[in-house]
Amino acid sequence: METNFKDIDNVKKELEFILSYDELKPHFDKALLKYRNKATIPGFRKGKAPLDMVKKIVGDSVEYSSLEDIANEVFKNHIVDNDIDIINVGSITDFNYEPKLRFQFKIEFEVKPEINLEQYKGLELKRKKYKIQDKIIDEEINYHKLQLSSLEIDGEALDDEYLVTLDMQNLDDKGNIIVGESQKDLKIYLGNKNIEKDFYHGLQHIKENESRVIDTKNSEGENQKVQVTATKIEKIIFPEMNEEYFKKITGKDDVKTLEDYKNSIRTELEKYYDNITNQSLRNEIINELLKINSVDVPEAFIENILNNMADDFKKKEAGKRKISDEELDEYKKTNRVDAIKQAKWFLIREKIVELEDIKANEDDIKKFAEDIAGKYNMPVDKLVELYAKSPDIKSQIETDKVFNFLIDNAKITDEEVDLSKENEN
Repeated sequence: METNFKDIDNVKKELEFILSYDELKPHFDKALLKYRNKATIPGFRKGKAPLDMVKKIVGDSVEYSSLEDIANEVFKNHIVDNDIDIINVGSITDFNYEPKLRFQFKIEFEVKPEINLEQYKGLELKRKKYKIQDKIIDEEINYHKLQLSSLEIDGEALDDEYLVTLDMQNLDDKGNIIVGESQKDLKIYLGNKNIEKDFYHGLQHIKENESRVIDTKNSEGENQKVQVTATKIEKIIFPEMNEEYFKKITGKDDVKTLEDYKNSIRTELEKYYDNITNQSLRNEIINELLKINSVDVPEAFIENILNNMADDFKKKEAGKRKISDEELDEYKKTNRVDAIKQAKWFLIREKIVELEDIKANEDDIKKFAEDIAGKYNMPVDKLVELYAKSPDIKSQIETDKVFNFLIDNAKITDEEVDLSKENEN
């Protein structure tokens, strides 16, 4: 058997095979035997006709019909014998059979590309550090209070702690009603800091069933007159700030005072914004690595990621509506760029794992299990046993270790973010 190997690019390869008729005979005999075992020949029981007779009757047609199977088998055996790391089954691109002489065919396939990382250490990164001011904590406290508050009907909005239900009607410059530009049953909390100043001042001390005209601006910044009618005015009754309330909000028995409560909120906010910081830094690392390093991506990788994304999309929409094949195709087209990015990052990550000999060891798995067990009150030993057998968990741990390695070896500039100013914007 003659073989010729060709590099199409860093990912696509081509193998040409040329088999003589003598090399084909064992394959043809096997195909003929398989055919005979299923065939019914007049005068013989099923599968019992002499092989020479079967060959004389259908030999040529069996040879032609078995060529594709032979090509795939020869290709598969060659890949295994030569330890070639392919990532798809390959496709026949050329096919030529000369009866009783030879069989020539070509198969194009993809392999995992060779990754030559130009740079992955010393990345220059910016990391946001969020500052949790007392004002932010107070806003969080007020939000929780509002969620657990009750409402009491009142006749007039005497301060900011009122919920006003309004009917609104846009007017023209002369004060005439603009047909089709009205809204009913809008609820406005006067203590909301995001209310337009014109509306805030226009609703001060408004009474039930009272109508007022407020001069404001529309979404285009043009002057607009709006008539508002208060259909309901409700006083917000906030809950008492005691141990029972603190436990209800935090779920913790040791939060007993207002100071404990504030510290608990600060801790949770710090965790929340630390997660945002870490995720943002990880995204920046990926973007920098993709910018610096050129990576050829096998189409099979991209297609696999797109198929997984499409499956997740279908599961998310299951029970709501049926997703058509056309919509799935469009979804995959829309998300192709993201799939390519994921594929490139996967290949870079694997290369760093190889270069830095990063592994998920027993201690890593145990720590991962302890973290999960603490969150969900589960037995650690069972989780360790389960996670030790899970390729997905090991991959997740290795990914975390890759990010930690890259961060430890990066040049990071911290930028402090004032949350109170961001919220104002």
